[in-house]
Amino acid sequence: MNTMLRGVPAVTLWSGESRTGEIVLQHSGASAFRPARVLGVGYADERGADRDAMGVLIQRRLQAPGWGTARLKLVHPARQYRFMAGELCQGCGGDPDRTAAGTLWLMPRPDAAPLGWPEGARVEHPPICLPCALRSRGACPEGRRRGWVSVRVGDSELSHVAGPVFSERDGRPVEVGQGVLSYDDPGLGWITATRWLRTLWDCTPVDLDAEARDAADTRRMATPTQAAR
Repeated sequence: MNTMLRGVPAVTLWSGESRTGEIVLQHSGASAFRPARVLGVGYADERGADRDAMGVLIQRRLQAPGWGTARLKLVHPARQYRFMAGELCQGCGGDPDRTAAGTLWLMPRPDAAPLGWPEGARVEHPPICLPCALRSRGACPEGRRRGWVSVRVGDSELSHVAGPVFSERDGRPVEVGQGVLSYDDPGLGWITATRWLRTLWDCTPVDLDAEARDAADTRRMATPTQAAR
């Protein structure tokens, strides 16, 4: 399990976690009946941990949390994938808060919320535990500006990836922009993912302060009093 370093969420990218690995074109095998063709991009020294469970290439970075300065608006690709795929708390890397109403998510309110939001929302922030949610409300500038929404989510699906998209130019890979692709997009072989998105379903907005009070009351009731001892 990860822990917060200097009060920084475990999913955050640090300035010392630089990009590594040489991006190369990935080809299909040639045969007597079919020439090799370009399938997308990969690493020159690719290994198993370089792709997610669906075969999408993960942007490779050093694993050095706490090294340098926290880049609070960015996430470490491999950690963010692990937290999103495993539904781990974005703050501490442990289990998020779960009740009968669902898993807790804390997200900034969108500047223009679509009809029905947050039902069907695509989010790139992993879920969160209650203590980390209470700490995070006052720590994130974006959340303070836009306001926070806390939601219990009954169901969610890892549905999209985001990151730099490549193309072939003169026989070599060239970065051509940023993209957000669904898992059924035929262009998945050309992205080096930096973020994974979950689509949220069965959403119930909740009052985080009320949930914190309820949790404190539950802990007090579960703790034997001195008289009972």
